[in-house]
Amino acid sequence: MDRSSTLKAGDPAPEFQIPDEMNEPVSLRELARKGPVALLFFPSVWGMMCNVEMGTFRDMFGEFQASGGQLIAITTNSPMSNAPYREHMRLPYQILSDFDGRVSGQYGILCGEEGYMAGRSNRAVFIVERDLRLKYVWVADDPAYEPDYDLVLKLLTEVAKEG
Repeated sequence: MDRSSTLKAGDPAPEFQIPDEMNEPVSLRELARKGPVALLFFPSVWGMMCNVEMGTFRDMFGEFQASGGQLIAITTNSPMSNAPYREHMRLPYQILSDFDGRVSGQYGILCGEEGYMAGRSNRAVFIVERDLRLKYVWVADDPAYEPDYDLVLKLLTEVAKEG
């Protein structure tokens, strides 16, 4: 199972338009117009480590909001799964549904066809600048690993200050 993205900082971010948890379309281009975006790919709603990660970003949301950047979670679950999860977890940021795995595939993080990760995105963080360039790419070597939350906050803050 290949879990490593071929994308790197400086590359153009693959554009997309996928539904949020209310099944409303959301495009990366529109998000980036409002400021830099941290795309938080995670394998699945209700997963133990996914709860830890999404909960940590939730608990740090005030700091991320003050940074001038945006947090957007993306999973291969359906909008119908994402809506109750977002409510249960009290997440102040959107969860987008990459139900067919197309976006995860464009970002090079769609997992293989065997095992419990089949058809899921790997855990990853991509910081996208206003010009749709990638500032930061982190892809978990193992889906149980967590991102460096403080580093994501620091870099998102720096990108927002750069304008």
